[in-house]
Amino acid sequence: MSRHTFFIRAVATITGDITIGYAMASACVWVIQSAALGLFLSFVLWLLAILASLAMSQHILHPAVSLLLSDRKLDRSLAVTADAMRTGTVAARQLWIWAQRQRADFRPVAT
Repeated sequence: MSRHTFFIRAVATITGDITIGYAMASACVWVIQSAALGLFLSFVLWLLAILASLAMSQHILHPAVSLLLSDRKLDRSLAVTADAMRTGTVAARQLWIWAQRQRADFRPVAT
């Protein structure tokens, strides 16, 4: 596994973990506020949410990231992105040269 594929997978995994944690925390806050749970039940709910988010991360998110972001798919997408950037750079350079020529050809009329 190369460095760029490791970095892309790591960012996707960390982002997914944060999203799952935030969703579980939001659900806990909503349940606690709407049900007016006591201190002990709130604590138990937070523990269950933490365990559920860890299980979702380990058994759903991590396999999905490795399936969706395989080495072959990442290498192809990086090659396409690099080609598009090269094409965009060449087009931008040609547009810049054309704009400079148009500006040089423009001479204001003296009044």
